[in-house]
Amino acid sequence: MVTVKVPATSANLGPGFDTLGIALNLYLQVKVELASGQEIEFKGEGEEIIRFDLAENLVVKAMQPVFKQAGKYPGYRLVINNHIPVGKGLGSSAAAIVGGIYAANLLLEEPFTRSQLMQWAVEMEGHADNIVPAMVGGLTAAMMYQGKVYYQKVEIPSDLYMVVAVPDFDLPTSKSRSVLPDQVKLLDTVSNLQRACYLLASIFNRDYQHIDLAMDDMIYQPLRKQFIPGFDAVLEAARDNKALGVAMSGAGPAIIAFTMDNTKELKAAMQEAFVSQGVNCRVYSLKADQHGATVL
Repeated sequence: MVTVKVPATSANLGPGFDTLGIALNLYLQVKVELASGQEIEFKGEGEEIIRFDLAENLVVKAMQPVFKQAGKYPGYRLVINNHIPVGKGLGSSAAAIVGGIYAANLLLEEPFTRSQLMQWAVEMEGHADNIVPAMVGGLTAAMMYQGKVYYQKVEIPSDLYMVVAVPDFDLPTSKSRSVLPDQVKLLDTVSNLQRACYLLASIFNRDYQHIDLAMDDMIYQPLRKQFIPGFDAVLEAARDNKALGVAMSGAGPAIIAFTMDNTKELKAAMQEAFVSQGVNCRVYSLKADQHGATVL
């Protein structure tokens, strides 16, 4: 039996829609071994909603492209242990896809490269912002060019923490994307491009003094926040308690804040802001995962 460990991810980070993503030290683990039939066991986050049906489970679905490419369909037993909140904007579906693809490749004694696995994972997920950091770790900028995936990785400084407030309700990505416009004003597009580039350069140079401005998305966040009660209050509370920058995590409803200290006070402030709006939440203090998907 081998174990694949895949990190949670937070995408967009404000202006980097479908481009920027960061891996976090919260994990999905998939244990896999050859067996005579097919069997799945699941425990952890989302246990009450995750499908145990082999035909519908996302980890199992992600294994199929690998088997198809190899022309082999071995029997297996999967044991899935998930610590990533499901449906909260922390890349749970990307982790499941990456976990399944890695597990299938391991069962076949690794005939395919990480580049091939990444391509299939992105095709299945539909966008690369969560898949890429889940596979390689760190902060990544992903680019699709003529159907192929390209990326650059920036290592996150060890003194940077990510405080993530996870409210107690789900926000399906399809619902969050339903309010996005088909066309965007040129000035807003330029503004987001400037901010995304500035954010990357700031983290690369370890200069955080203006990333609060860089993470202030002009296009997508203002439309999506309607689905998150207390969103503005949580952002204000984070900024008032030494957050370097704060934004919706992925499609939401989780909210991520960068900080170098004061994590206890920042966690309490973000949680209290949600509670003041009648929303219960959990708050995590996390570090960046620098390695991505790993085989134990």
